[in-house]
Amino acid sequence: MGTPYSAVLTLIVTAGVINVIMGIYVLTNRSKQAMSKTFIALSLFSAIYVFGSALELSAESLAEIKLWIKVQYWGLPFLPPISLLLIMYFLGMDRFLKPPLRIGLFVMPVVTLLLVMTNEFHHFYYRSIEISETASFLKVDLVAGPWYIIQGGFTFGCMFGGVVLLLLYWNRMKSSYRLQHVTMLVGLLLPIAGDFAYLSNLTPEGIDPIPVIMTVTSAMYMYALAGKGLMNVAPIARDNLFESMGDGVLVLDMENRLVDYNPAAGSVITKLTANSIGHSIEPLWRMHTDAVLLDPKEEELESSARDVSPIQEEEVLWMIDGQSYYYQIRSSIVRKKGGQENGKLIVLIDVTERVQLQEKLRDLAYHDGLTGVYNRSHFIQLSEKLLDEAASNVEPLAFLLFDIDHFKRINDAYGHDVGDQALLHVVALCRSLLRPNDIFARYGGEEFVVAMPGLSLHEAAAAAQQIRAAIAAQPLVLPAISQSQPQPQPPPIISITASFGVAVAASVAGVAAQAGSTATVSQTLSAADRALYEAKNGGRNTVRTASSGDFADLKSHTAAGTSA
Repeated sequence: MGTPYSAVLTLIVTAGVINVIMGIYVLTNRSKQAMSKTFIALSLFSAIYVFGSALELSAESLAEIKLWIKVQYWGLPFLPPISLLLIMYFLGMDRFLKPPLRIGLFVMPVVTLLLVMTNEFHHFYYRSIEISETASFLKVDLVAGPWYIIQGGFTFGCMFGGVVLLLLYWNRMKSSYRLQHVTMLVGLLLPIAGDFAYLSNLTPEGIDPIPVIMTVTSAMYMYALAGKGLMNVAPIARDNLFESMGDGVLVLDMENRLVDYNPAAGSVITKLTANSIGHSIEPLWRMHTDAVLLDPKEEELESSARDVSPIQEEEVLWMIDGQSYYYQIRSSIVRKKGGQENGKLIVLIDVTERVQLQEKLRDLAYHDGLTGVYNRSHFIQLSEKLLDEAASNVEPLAFLLFDIDHFKRINDAYGHDVGDQALLHVVALCRSLLRPNDIFARYGGEEFVVAMPGLSLHEAAAAAQQIRAAIAAQPLVLPAISQSQPQPQPPPIISITASFGVAVAASVAGVAAQAGSTATVSQTLSAADRALYEAKNGGRNTVRTASSGDFADLKSHTAAGTSA
């Protein structure tokens, strides 16, 4: 049926199993974990100690008890310095962990192990190990030797040192790491309390309570490890720079689980909270953008031979509370000193203002600043493409060139602000009548141009007549001006008309072809401009089309160029 302390043995064995599982978990995920070697060592030595304690309690002779005590010391003296190292890694104190310090911490445990293994020859660690006469089960009474006291002081020194460091960093650590912080603090305080109780003979029948306590602390470590990413990436000493950065910063493990973030990232990813630590960032990411979370790992593989950590960048559309923003996402691999991949660093930089400025500059390069229609240079570029398509498809390309009549009078009578309103009024009317595939542009001043693919000269003239009639029929109505007269004055009404010149590229090409050449956009617009000149001289508010006479100069010019 087992020993009277089968329940205690079960708890101790459970602690050992948990430590083995944690060690295997970190070992198999070592490329994704920080502090992995230290934590694996802690799990290994803890398992050795607790399994040795369980076997000691179940031993049936003094010789067996002495054997299992020696087994325990292959793990026990190493636990305090390893715990201290783990805490220093967690607090970002890596810069203090120089090789001499790391080696020095393990001199005492190694000496203790040697003295325990050879205790029968010098009794410097245990003066005696005898069967207890008072216990209700097989148990030994240990009489401490000089080195036992020294090792005990070293053990408490490491543990108290860890407690002091954790308390000193309590207010400096981000609240999202409070669980991990508390786990490590409790993982030290409980064994300290247990040791005092054991040394004060306050435990039942003098049983060492530490292996039982490790059942609790190991379970806490396991939860913090698997559930909250305790060992994913050391949170680094959190200084004011990280907290006050204007750019959002995310620290992820290699599986895109959140390890850390700064307040700026919380304003960019609105649902980001301390509870997000240890969970994948991708669901929160997809709430703001359709862009794929950057993964520099492929570039990392390509540059591994050069020992370079590339920075991957991309500008993405980012939505926050229904508002559109633009963020530059920078992603890079975080490495430990040995070059081992440790996690990912994602920086979110707000570039909305810059992108909007670039879009505005790009828009100004193609569009007129006042009316929003294409400017002259971009219209020429687009028209040249349309002309090539028209030639390939053997289709006509019509051009309407029109000018607002007596525009200077409007500016002189009402001011340039009203003149601008007149231009916008005409543009709005034209847009309502043009087809989607027509190209509309401001040619200069009060002059506008339209390219109309597929229209013959007759059809283009009809379209021009429709636009001319709409402009003439719908005057510009200005807002009423507040005056001191008792009777309100009706709002000013400004009648606007326009004169049109129409030419079709096919007609020009036909004339040019007689001279062995091909018409260009510039030549076709010149013909439309001649027709517009005729419309102005003919009384304005009318439409004129290019005739064969309008192409006479073009014909002579192309012919002269050919003969030359």
